[in-house]
Amino acid sequence: MNRRGGHIESIVLLEDVSFWRGTEKILKSIDWKTRQGEHWFIMGNNGSGKTTLMEIVMGYVWPQRGSVSVLGRRYGKVYLQDLRQEIGYVSPWIFKRMADYIPVEDIVASGINASVGYYGFISSSLKKKILERLNFFGCEDLLKRKFGTLSSGQQFKIIMSRSLINNPSILILDEPFSLLDIGSRLNMYRYIDLLSKQNGGPQLIMVTHHLDDITSTFTHGLLMQEGRIFQKGTKNKILNTGILAGAFDIPNDVLSAMVASTKQQ
Repeated sequence: MNRRGGHIESIVLLEDVSFWRGTEKILKSIDWKTRQGEHWFIMGNNGSGKTTLMEIVMGYVWPQRGSVSVLGRRYGKVYLQDLRQEIGYVSPWIFKRMADYIPVEDIVASGINASVGYYGFISSSLKKKILERLNFFGCEDLLKRKFGTLSSGQQFKIIMSRSLINNPSILILDEPFSLLDIGSRLNMYRYIDLLSKQNGGPQLIMVTHHLDDITSTFTHGLLMQEGRIFQKGTKNKILNTGILAGAFDIPNDVLSAMVASTKQQ
């Protein structure tokens, strides 16, 4: 069920999507559909088109061919700024854009309009939402701290709180854990799992290079190779040694132990 209260057949729907950057074809004939109740991981070598695919879902770049619909609304017939409020986004570049001197409260509030900082009046209702998001991650005591005084794990919780401020229907995690140490990474797996189990919580779409990130939260996977979908389907289908070896062009025996460990999560 989407924010409008109606049932929709798909959350993300890409049909025959291709994208060029100059003369280089970045994405080639992408067909991809996600449904309610699914949580997806996306993997592929650098340059395979993963981030561009997410930018198209966000409406930051426009495909030269094909159609894009998100939450039942087709791009080209919807005001994207409104739709983006229903899509949370976490990426390392967001961390880098946040100045050290910005208070945590303003950073979380900035998720309202996807800005770098929040310069408006923080009403009592917005303050309540900010505290609710921080409380979910157990860090409401950081409200008045400056971003630069926080540990990487604390900063991640603040950026996650920011991404959830609008109660989005989709949460895109683009290599979200790349700046975290192992302890913070394991801690965030737990929060991601809790988030996925919330009633009315968002569909999760995670871009990652690490099999360890593919916890029991995720139900489906998509493998990219040279701008095309190499394989897509259920988690158990994708976490097949032969399929992964083909996608990454590496020997089967290198993957076997890691895949076995991931499937047990």
